[in-house]
Amino acid sequence: MRRLGGAVNIVTASHDGVWAGLTATAVTSLSAEPPRLLACVNRQGATYDTISKGRKLAVNVLGVQHKDLAMRFAGMSGEPETKRFEGARWCAAEGAAPVLEDALVSFGCDVENIMDVGSHGIVIGHIHSIKVSPEADYSPLCYVDGNWAQLNSLG
Repeated sequence: MRRLGGAVNIVTASHDGVWAGLTATAVTSLSAEPPRLLACVNRQGATYDTISKGRKLAVNVLGVQHKDLAMRFAGMSGEPETKRFEGARWCAAEGAAPVLEDALVSFGCDVENIMDVGSHGIVIGHIHSIKVSPEADYSPLCYVDGNWAQLNSLG
């Protein structure tokens, strides 16, 4: 599965004023009508618990400029989980999941369903809001075979 490259996202959630988040590549579009996405989230983490309780999530698609943030939310930077949201600009409406202000695009979702499969939960989110960054000329951040990468145009 390491050879299956993917876009890098930060999945966030909130419940009772507590924010949680993680780095994920297992995120995909599910349907256009109605607008749905799915994210696979490890059931052992705080983010899964927060998604389950709060029933809200946001998927923040990262650009190459977000590599350090992706590492922090993946637990690769050595910082505690409680400091993941520091050093970046986040916003959230009351009861909503945090949105990264300069993400390439962010999808705000209500949790429609969670299916537990093995070590992960497949979270289906009904997309209720989309925020596209005005700085959309950045390349998306990708991850494949244990390495960070970016897309190059094949022209």
